[in-house]
Amino acid sequence: MNNNVVTAYKGNRSSYKTINSNLYNSTDPKIIINEIVKKYSPNIIYIADLDAINKNSVNHSLYKYILNKFPKIIFWVDSGLKKINLNKNYKNYYPIYCSEKSKGFELISDKFKRHICSYDYKKKLLGSKSIHRFIKSFPKKIIIMDLYKVGTLSKPNFYLAKRIIRKRYNNEYYIAGGMKSLLDIKNAKKIGAKGVLVSSMIHVNKLNKFTFKKERVSHF
Repeated sequence: MNNNVVTAYKGNRSSYKTINSNLYNSTDPKIIINEIVKKYSPNIIYIADLDAINKNSVNHSLYKYILNKFPKIIFWVDSGLKKINLNKNYKNYYPIYCSEKSKGFELISDKFKRHICSYDYKKKLLGSKSIHRFIKSFPKKIIIMDLYKVGTLSKPNFYLAKRIIRKRYNNEYYIAGGMKSLLDIKNAKKIGAKGVLVSSMIHVNKLNKFTFKKERVSHF
C-alpha cells in the first residue's frame, strides 16, 4: 500500500500500518521479498496489491522486476481484478480472481481459468452472492480468506473452511487468516487444505526454512 509493505489487521485497510522497518531494515517490497527469499526459500509468495484493489493504481514495474529477478518463485497476485501490464507471459505469475471485486458471472468465462480464486470473507462473503451458483467453474486453486482473522494470530476460521472444502470439485484449498501455530497448520491439512497463507507467524519468528518445506506453507 502506497509502495510500502504494510501489516494487515482484520481487513480494516484504512488503519493498516507500514511494517516495522526493523524487521527487514526496509519497508520496500522489493527488498523485503529479497530478504524473505534468502531466509525461507519459499516456493510461492502471495501479494495483495492494496493500491490496485482500493485505488485502481498498479505498480507495473514492481511486478516486472520481481518476476524477472525470481523466476523460480511463483507469485500469486491479487490486484482486485485490475490488469497488470507485463512485457511477456511470465510462467511464475498467477493472477487472483477475488470474490470481493467480482460480479459472479465472470467465472463462466475461460478468461479466469489460470487464475487462483480468493474466496473473500469478512463476517459474510464479500462480493456478489451469485458466485455460489458458479462454484463448478471456480479455478482449481481456491484461497479461503477470512479477512477478519488476518493479522490476529487468533486461530483460523476452520468452520468456514470446512463448509467450503466439503464441496469438492477437484479443487485445491488454501486457508488464510489467523494462523498462529504449527498445530493450526496441521489442523488445516486434516480438514483437507492443500496449504496455508501466513504472515504474522513469520514476523514473530514462529516459522523457519525447514517448516516452509515440510508443511507446504505459502507466504504473504
